[in-house]
Amino acid sequence: MTRFRLPKNPALSKDYSKCPWTEPTKVYNPLAYAEEVLKEDNVNIDNLRDYLFLEKHLDRRKADLLARTLKQQGHIIKNDNEVMLTINIPFCAWRCFNCQRVMYQLSKSEDIYEYYFDNLMREVELSRAIISKKCYIVKSVYYMGNLLALDNKKMEKILALSAFSLSETCVEIGNPAFITREKLQILKKYGVTRLILNALTFNMVTLRKLCRRFDFKDFYDAYKLITEFGFDVNIELAVGILNEKTLQVKRNIQLAMDLGATNIDLYARGCPFSPEELPLIDNQKIGELRKTLEFVYDFMIKNGYEPYFVYNTETEHGCFENVGYAIPNKKCYYFEDRVQGVSTIIGCGTNATSVLVKNIAHQKTTITNPYDIGQYILGIEEYLDKKKKFFGFDFTK
Repeated sequence: MTRFRLPKNPALSKDYSKCPWTEPTKVYNPLAYAEEVLKEDNVNIDNLRDYLFLEKHLDRRKADLLARTLKQQGHIIKNDNEVMLTINIPFCAWRCFNCQRVMYQLSKSEDIYEYYFDNLMREVELSRAIISKKCYIVKSVYYMGNLLALDNKKMEKILALSAFSLSETCVEIGNPAFITREKLQILKKYGVTRLILNALTFNMVTLRKLCRRFDFKDFYDAYKLITEFGFDVNIELAVGILNEKTLQVKRNIQLAMDLGATNIDLYARGCPFSPEELPLIDNQKIGELRKTLEFVYDFMIKNGYEPYFVYNTETEHGCFENVGYAIPNKKCYYFEDRVQGVSTIIGCGTNATSVLVKNIAHQKTTITNPYDIGQYILGIEEYLDKKKKFFGFDFTK
């Protein structure tokens, strides 16, 4: 009698440093690879996990992650008339050590604060005119940076100009100190539906090393205000930052769950602070991070959160995945569509990218505003003209 044996599979290796992802998924968007397998190999979505594991030799949990995520994305409609509007407000109370964003300290940027806001409003006005002229449907509005860093009058002014009914509207908040009852009332007034809280970690030691001047109590106090207004809330946490161990990562996630976060977005960091410090050549540390990510995945599923977006960072040095998890019916459409690249994006402000997507023709073109705020202000006329041409906008018609 011949005993059944599983085919030899490199994903079964216990050497975590050598099998974070198999080669086909060493890309920014592994979901695109899984979708390709579904179509080209004619695989049923219910069998995708086993097929990726047994035939494509993916790590078992990664195969499960991709299959689960694609099931969550079954509703995505590739409509060229749907757009997402992003608006960048690059001001904060201070500059944190690990910040990868374009961010200017408010107390040191008073001379450019007014100039930037005036020019940003011009770009938002143009974007609204393009949306109207092209008959676009605004699916999501996303305020990057710190909208709450603006004073109340400026907040109302930009929200009134950029608000669209029936759209998901998300506001990033990097610092809980900006959260006040008055500002939350303004957000509610203009239809904001979701807040994105960039916590990274709730560990005091790590926060201080990153020069972040708040802690879990600050988030907790702010959260008590937020819950009064009924916003959906994404809490963003980092896995592996400053080599935090699995127990601390579990504690961070549990605290986010205890707060009642509808979404927990987990961003893997395979190095102490930022990707600039790569390559990460310590195989032991890679293995530890891999095991932590596996624990995190199992822990999130066990607690009722499902993955709905996945993308990779550091694709040449370990392919550590960023994963967004949500409780049922609370996915953030902006993140889902942004990762899958199915919607046109109209970007406003410094370092904002506009993406013109033509799904049927499989075409995607981009333009990006300058990173530097001074360059953005001085060259605003040029960038507005570029945007008009990019979207084929003509005021004379």
